[in-house]
Amino acid sequence: MSDDGYDTSVDVDGNGTWDDHWTESDGHGGHYVYADMNGDGQADFVGHDVDSNGTIDSAEYDNNHDGYFEQHTGDTNGDGWQNTEVSDNNKDGTVDEAGQDTNQDGHFDERVYDHNEDGKVDEVVLDRNLDGSDDYDAKDVNYNGTTDTVTTDSDFNGNYDTVQYTSGEANPFAS
Repeated sequence: MSDDGYDTSVDVDGNGTWDDHWTESDGHGGHYVYADMNGDGQADFVGHDVDSNGTIDSAEYDNNHDGYFEQHTGDTNGDGWQNTEVSDNNKDGTVDEAGQDTNQDGHFDERVYDHNEDGKVDEVVLDRNLDGSDDYDAKDVNYNGTTDTVTTDSDFNGNYDTVQYTSGEANPFAS
């Protein structure tokens, strides 16, 4: 609990237990929530509850504890679930990964990646039936701006079973 009576609980790492944290007023009716997940005395999580209602509206994560907050999440509809995320995994100031959890089950069911950091999408991963398991993966493996492979779990049983090569060069088995 903060000195001004604000109280909330956070499970930063998603393991089902509340994490130790501290809070402070933002000076505008909201509160910041901080957590040190690796015990080094520095915050690895900063949440912002804009209206002090006890739910985090957005958060910043330093997932690898290096002092750089590479992931940002947001609650776009105000229900307390972080349903969007963007990440800058290589610290260059641009987004390398973005995703959304459309049915709010805790699994980002739509994600895009920029693996070669050129500002263009190189991979799209989807959970098309919203069961918490990815079942569609489209990749631009040679980074030329077009999709080269599409892999799907066509019967949604948890196993990728269909591969489509959209160009002869991308298929390693093509003659």
